[in-house]
Amino acid sequence: MNIVMPWFFPVATLVAWLGVRTARDLRSEGGAARTNALWLLLLMALPLLFWLIAQFATTSGAFA
Repeated sequence: MNIVMPWFFPVATLVAWLGVRTARDLRSEGGAARTNALWLLLLMALPLLFWLIAQFATTSGAFA
């Protein structure tokens, strides 16, 4: 398996890590902040998820 966009993995991992750190801080703020923390986790993890999907959906037609 060839790694697609290897430069994007550290960027996506950094974004996800920053989202986790911020969500942990928001979690202790109260009820509304907990909901915001969950949304933040979801949105900040998307680049990493998309990078993982790109590893399997190559031009060879894995999903075609």
